[in-house]
Amino acid sequence: MHITPITSTNRRSRRGRALVTAGAIGAAVILLSACSGGATADPSASPGASDGSGSDLEAAVAALLEPRDEYPVPTEPTGDVASLAGTTVYYVPLTQQSPQFNVTGEAVTEAFAAVDVDVQICNGNATPTEIDSCITQATQADAAAIITDAIPYGMASNALDAAQAAGIPVVLNNNYEMPEHPASETLQYGPDAAVDQLVGLFQWIALDSGGTGKVLFNEATDGSAALTAEEALEQANGVLPDGEIIVNEISSSNFPLIPSSTSSALLQHPEIGYVFPQFANHLQPTQGGVEQAGRLADTKGAVSAAQLGALQQLEADNFLYAAAGQASVFQGWVAADIAMRMQLGTELPEYEIPFRLFTRDTIGDVELSAEAEASGEWFGPATFRDDFLAIWGAE
Repeated sequence: MHITPITSTNRRSRRGRALVTAGAIGAAVILLSACSGGATADPSASPGASDGSGSDLEAAVAALLEPRDEYPVPTEPTGDVASLAGTTVYYVPLTQQSPQFNVTGEAVTEAFAAVDVDVQICNGNATPTEIDSCITQATQADAAAIITDAIPYGMASNALDAAQAAGIPVVLNNNYEMPEHPASETLQYGPDAAVDQLVGLFQWIALDSGGTGKVLFNEATDGSAALTAEEALEQANGVLPDGEIIVNEISSSNFPLIPSSTSSALLQHPEIGYVFPQFANHLQPTQGGVEQAGRLADTKGAVSAAQLGALQQLEADNFLYAAAGQASVFQGWVAADIAMRMQLGTELPEYEIPFRLFTRDTIGDVELSAEAEASGEWFGPATFRDDFLAIWGAE
């Protein structure tokens, strides 16, 4: 993969691999081709590809547009869940600015309420100090378990060490397992579909642009997001054979900088045809930057971690052309199941979090309401609650 830095960049290692990205208001081009740069993406282009692989790509994207026939609920009984009644579990999301974490938090609360367990939500506000404070508060309150969301271990290592030393099970939801902090009786990792969503959107861009799309990717640097982006960009190396990805680093803790950095990147690279903030909580400031640059009419927006607001924007033909989301409600129930099994000493099964791609052409078939979002019906039959209650013995 040929990497061409455009402005001041830092080279750093993530999970043992190097990646060049931009500073807060700079950008770097990642040229996803062994050849010279591809043609400029035409935002009005119809989906399609010009080579023999186009049919495979089209089939892959088409599959991502459909909900699952069923949710992958474990079948092994969780254990004596009734013995957990009356306890309190803490849920600590990276930031409640993210709609996804609010949906997951509500689902965690709903799941535990079904077995008479209370949930206390503490907002990490995307800062190590507040995350540490939340986890310390849970430990001092003798929580039955702590579930974090998209918070890497190193962001609150002392507090997480102390929680486990106190015998409190910790679930690092939406996270990679790190070799220096392996899963154990007191530490487990909850799965996500973050990388799959990003790759799915890059596949859609490849199909839409014939493999030549030039993309501004606003990469989040908060929590474990950078690891997710790295993995997705490596996979995108084969998805966009003749395209470019310009990576602009952004952060939830520096929201006011997102519009200007987005605008700056677009002005430096007028060939960009697609603008792709990594997460939905960065959608509005990213769109603001596109408007500042005068590029709203000739770029196509895409976003992952989409919840109701982003999908309504997609339906309204407002900037977005494609969005991906994972089954955040189901993920909340999975996180609850993991925490319960850890408390009960029950072996953990394999878990999978479904995701789905939505486009302007398909969003009209989706029921966009708070009730539909809460039901989980966007990603599969909304019967998974009964399936969980069955393995919890709480029907």
